[in-house]
Amino acid sequence: MGVIERSNHEATAVLAINRVEKKNALRLEDFDELADALVVADHDDSVRVIVLTGTADSFSAGADLKALASYERNPLGHLARIHHCARTLATVAKPTIAAVNGVAVGAGLNLALACDLAIAGRSTMVSEIFLDRGLTLDYGGSALLVQRIGLHRAKELAFFASRLVGEELLTWGLVNAVVDDDQVLPTVLEWADRLSERSPTALALTKSLLNRAAASLTQAIDLEVIAQVAALSDPSIGSTLTNF
Repeated sequence: MGVIERSNHEATAVLAINRVEKKNALRLEDFDELADALVVADHDDSVRVIVLTGTADSFSAGADLKALASYERNPLGHLARIHHCARTLATVAKPTIAAVNGVAVGAGLNLALACDLAIAGRSTMVSEIFLDRGLTLDYGGSALLVQRIGLHRAKELAFFASRLVGEELLTWGLVNAVVDDDQVLPTVLEWADRLSERSPTALALTKSLLNRAAASLTQAIDLEVIAQVAALSDPSIGSTLTNF
């Protein structure tokens, strides 16, 4: 049974991660499913905007490390599947908006950052928790952080795995707006409706032009694979990740 639930609101496709028991942490098959859902929505002529969100009190807790540890050891293969999802989101032609509810950490935070726009709730908590786990930035985070908040702040957030909550996300430049928790999705859908009124061709071309000005993302993903494999070879990170 899949964990990516799609619903439609006017000309908007809402993709919701529904794995509540794991705070919407993603297994490899879930990354695959999300990538497929993004492609389907991007090629659906009835869809103008794609919204990503999580169910219950979490956007996404990132990659499910316990599930990853249960797979046959194949770090390059596993990272290829995760980064296929990242590349897919990065290359979607239609505008994407993250409705960031609750917890968004690790790859979950970077999933939100990879969207064109992001709106969070006042109790939303985010963190680049990778170094706390002995891992390096993943899911395009090394490029996305620098693009969003600048090099020095990106290093601070990554080095210390700082936790930011609510209005701090706006102060740091990680999101476009912070609203009351129960208004996150309604506000995102309102923005999506406004975007749906634009010329889809002009909007897609404008998005492409802006993305080309920040074209280091795909290169950063390639470098992240190399760094993550090296980090995983360090025995000090513990047995829970030995099969990653």
